[in-house]
Amino acid sequence: MSVNLYTELENVGTYKVLQLTEELIKAFQAGPVELKAGADDGEVVLCSADKTWAVRQKNHSNTVMLMKEFAPLQAAETQAFTRGPVQGEWLGFTRQTCELEPRPTFGEVDLSYLPIYNGQHVVSGVDVDTLVENATCSRAEFYEAWRAAGGCSVEGTACVLSPDLLGRTLHLVLATAVADGFDLASVQPEQMWASIARTMADGTDASEHPYSREVVETVLHRFGRLDSDAAGFELDLSRIARWYGVQALKKFAATEAIMVDEFMIKWRSLFPAYFRCDLDLELLYGEFARPQHDRIQYLSRSTLPMDIKDRFQQLFRIQNTWDIREITPFIKELNTRGIGMDNFVLKYARRKKMGKTIMVMPR
Repeated sequence: MSVNLYTELENVGTYKVLQLTEELIKAFQAGPVELKAGADDGEVVLCSADKTWAVRQKNHSNTVMLMKEFAPLQAAETQAFTRGPVQGEWLGFTRQTCELEPRPTFGEVDLSYLPIYNGQHVVSGVDVDTLVENATCSRAEFYEAWRAAGGCSVEGTACVLSPDLLGRTLHLVLATAVADGFDLASVQPEQMWASIARTMADGTDASEHPYSREVVETVLHRFGRLDSDAAGFELDLSRIARWYGVQALKKFAATEAIMVDEFMIKWRSLFPAYFRCDLDLELLYGEFARPQHDRIQYLSRSTLPMDIKDRFQQLFRIQNTWDIREITPFIKELNTRGIGMDNFVLKYARRKKMGKTIMVMPR
């Protein structure tokens, strides 16, 4: 095919050429895709409804032009070497010296600056819609992070529930579910809130309580998932058990190690009366160490060094030999290159198979 090409080039930055991957094409076909940046010097990202791509400018020296079809005032003379009839007239209006390369990434949500709500009055601030608009991630990724953090809208202000209020509300939700016979596979938020409101009204303390509709629904999002009809919440018993397990570690095993059997009893004792779910130490991997074989002690990842060599050294000072399943949650965040965990461990420690268990020990 032959075309007549005219040029009226300007080196302006108004237009950028974006590489279209197969996944990105599907995203454009499914709905709107928007460019976002968290700050003036922040990373630019492309966001669909549920995915995020980081955008990197890739410079090149190729001759790339943006063109548009147009009708010239005077027809061009076709050169003799033209192969076949001319199919159209095109005007090149910008020269491109770079292209934007999309790379799938995990969206980032910064909630660290939001007020912590513990049931008291909060100062008016940014709302949730503004947070969604400014977050460098897709809407779906934002709400996943928002709910995992215990995000809640209180009187129109976006805030995060304090661990204390989150725990008190969860305990109340579970106790109400047991007392009123709720189906844990489909808890209706309106019905749950109404039951809690009646309980609060019947109590000896009739003062205003913090268990609003929004707070109750935040807890249901944090410890459950929407059912197939998106009308109720299926409570995640493993997530609930883990929450109580971490609280038990902080309460009973923060300063000294505790016998495993004794800890399991204390863990069970924190649940509301007659609420039952399976307990397993596997739910608490990444939250404890074993200074002695039959004892466990709470270990917060925030107390560990961020240098990987120093982290391994400190972990081995706390516990000389680790089950690879128990040490992995403490080190995986530093595996920034995403190599296999076995190979990652071998760079800093030794592995030894004992029966069906792989143990990790210092070199």
